Formats: sequence, structure tokens, C-alpha cells
Amino acid sequence: MSKKNIVTETPNVQGQSITEEQRAEEKQTKKDTDKFKENDKSKEKNKNRQNNDSGGKPSKYKSGDVLKFVRVRFPGNAKSFPFILEKRNFRYGQKVVAMSDRGMTVGYINSFPHNVHFNKSMLPIRNISREASQEDIEEQRSNIMKEKEAEVLCLNLIKKYELDMTLTHVEFLHFGKKAVFYFNAPNRVDFRNLVKDLVKDLKMRIELRQISVRDRAAALGAIGPCGLQTCCSSFLKSYGNVSIKLAKNQNLALIASKVNGVCGQIKCCVKYEDEVYTEKKTRLPREGEMVNLKNGDKGKVTKVHILSEKFEIMTDKGQIRRYECGLYDSKNKLPDNWAFPSSFDHIVNETANLIKLEKSEDANEKTSEGHAKDSGKEESKSTLAKPLSNTRKEESKKPEDQNRRPPSRRDPRDNKKPAEREARDGKKSQSQRRRRFRKGRGPNPAQKAQQKKKEP
Repeated sequence: MSKKNIVTETPNVQGQSITEEQRAEEKQTKKDTDKFKENDKSKEKNKNRQNNDSGGKPSKYKSGDVLKFVRVRFPGNAKSFPFILEKRNFRYGQKVVAMSDRGMTVGYINSFPHNVHFNKSMLPIRNISREASQEDIEEQRSNIMKEKEAEVLCLNLIKKYELDMTLTHVEFLHFGKKAVFYFNAPNRVDFRNLVKDLVKDLKMRIELRQISVRDRAAALGAIGPCGLQTCCSSFLKSYGNVSIKLAKNQNLALIASKVNGVCGQIKCCVKYEDEVYTEKKTRLPREGEMVNLKNGDKGKVTKVHILSEKFEIMTDKGQIRRYECGLYDSKNKLPDNWAFPSSFDHIVNETANLIKLEKSEDANEKTSEGHAKDSGKEESKSTLAKPLSNTRKEESKKPEDQNRRPPSRRDPRDNKKPAEREARDGKKSQSQRRRRFRKGRGPNPAQKAQQKKKEP
């Protein structure tokens, strides 16, 4: 046997260590190549997403570019969608053909042109394909009539098959090539026979889409109890996710006519103020909690006013009082021996007066001393700065006595000179002059009797 064969059959320890290092290097190279491949795939995915968002092409706009947009509204949709204008000019209310979220349809321009700074969140940017011709408008009107006929047909078929579903509305898409039937149902519905009959009668593509009650209100549009257009049909992109817990958190009366909206579900606007209520509740006690306040009052919380940040408690002395949130501190615990009384001889309601957090006496004394010192310094400065004549005038201007009687009302005729007054009045006494009556009023009965006696 040759030497080479001997080496291969009985490899030494040094040869074994070399093969292990090679295996480790091979594993590392495989890991590195896998990482590079994953990075390349992720980059390709991001590029494809950008291309899909921008309509299959990389966006030609940079962040910060000023673009001119206009909003277009389509029939059967309460929302309007933004479209770029570029160099074209359209009038307000003009009918155009554009791609909506439900296909290519005829819509009308719902706003004036406005400039917007470009941002990647605006992708994909939609373009208006062309101005709507008279043929497009007539075709849209004919589709509206067909939608009503298809709705009646579908309702008859639902009664025929006794299906547990309510049809909301029908839409014809792609210029009458496809019909979509929207319906509500509490459970899943087997509508295979219904679809077969609709295809036979209408002879087009049929789609039945189950939607929620909120989606129906958003699609049709309505006026809410506030008198404005419903939020779901005007500006909300994601609506719903409102539970009864939010209404309870705000201490709302759980009455269906007040809490529920047009769709019969809890109003979406209940969610707007939930953060404010949760923040204010952290500074207030809970109803039914036993509290120990900073002013020493102890009792049971009976009512909480969240927005005004006030609360009422029944004290252990039988007094119902109202307090500010500053008097409550969750760290102030009640003593172990304290117990709330089970009954009271009499209960006094003192909620008309609000009890506020007062400053400590020491702080008040310090502030009063500081004010006195500051006022003394200001007086000394003023006396030194002013001349003697001004100081004398200030001394003469003393506050009047509070017990001094107010000046009596004088007759305006007394302001005239005595000689003129005597000549005019004929030297009559003041009591006789006061008896005169005003112009426009006749003499009283006593004066009439005196005049009759004087007459011969």
C-alpha cells in the first residue's frame, strides 16, 4: 500500500481538527448567504409595495412638493376622494369619469382646487381619467333605474326562499357589467339559490356582500342627533370599536334613544372624549368608596362630578357635603378602628357650599408678614420720593366716615338765586312750593278741595 492510502485510512488528530474548522466555515458561509438573500427579498418587497401604491411605477414626486388636488364624490358614497389635477382645469360640480373604490364610475367635483404638500402617506395618488360625456351620464341614469328594479327583484326572491337577511342597497359597477347586493344578517346565510336566480334574470356578474349596520349608515349617509352629518359617512376612515364600557366610564344614562345613533349602535362620538374622562377620574374617588380627606372629614362617596372635578360624600356625622378634587388623596387611609355608622338621627344637605382646599395657617401668616413688610417699604419709598406739598395733600385726603349720612336730595329749583326764586314763587313757603304737581298730572283731591274754598 502507498503512503497516501495509509494517511487517508488512519488520519491523525491534526487532520481531524482541520475538517471541523472547514465544516464550521461552511456553516457560516451558508448563514451569510441566507441573510443576504433575505435582505434582497425584503428590498424587493418594499419596492413592489411602493410600485403598487403609486400605481405600478415608482413615485415621481418628492416629499415637500406642492401638488394641486380636487375632491370627487361618487353616487352611492357619502365620502369624497382626492384626485390630482396636474395641468387640467375642471369646474366645481363638473361630472368626470374616475376610478372610485368600487370601480370606474361617473362622479362630480365636490371642492375647489387646493394645494397640498406631498407625503408618502398620500400614496396611491389617483388621476381623473376624463371628462364625462353625455353618453356616460345617460348610461349612469339608466343604471340607477336598473338598480331599483334589481332591488325589487332581489326582495321578492328573499321572500320566496324565506332567507333571514335584509337588503340595504344595490350598486351597478363597471358601467353596468357587475351588480353588488349589500345586505345585513345576524348569521351566515345560504344564498346559492338566490344568486342563481339573479344571474338568470339580470345576466351579469352578481356579488352579494354582507355588511354591518355601521357600514350601511356610512354608505347611505344620514343626519345624526346632533343635527350634522354622521361621522362615519363624512370623515371617519375607521369607525366602530365602541363598547358599552365607554358609556359607563362617562356616567352616561344607558338609554337606547340617547346612547345609540342612527345605525342603532352606540355613537362613535362617545369614543372622542373617553381619554379626558379617564384622566380626570384618576384625580377623583370612586362612588361608594370610604375616604379620609385632607381637612379631616371622613365618609362615603355618594356622587362624582367628573367634568367639574368635584365629588360629594356622606360624612360620619350625617352631613352631605361637596368637595374639590384637591382635598382627595388616595394615600390618606382611614384608621383601623373607624367604621361608618349604619344609621343617622338626621341628615343635613350642605352641597350648596363648595369646600375647597385652604392653605395652612403658617403659610398665611408668612404671606401676611411678607405683604406687610413690602407695603412698609413701599410707603417709606413713596414718602421720601414725594415733596412735602404732596404729603400734606395725601394727609388731607382721608377716608370719609362710614357713619356719615348721605346728602339729602335737594330740589333743583333751590340752586337758583334766592331773589329770582322769590320773585317767581311769589314769596311762598317751601312747604307750599313742594306741593306743586308735575306737568301732565292733575291736582289730587285735597288740592281740589282747597281751590274750591278759595274761590268766591
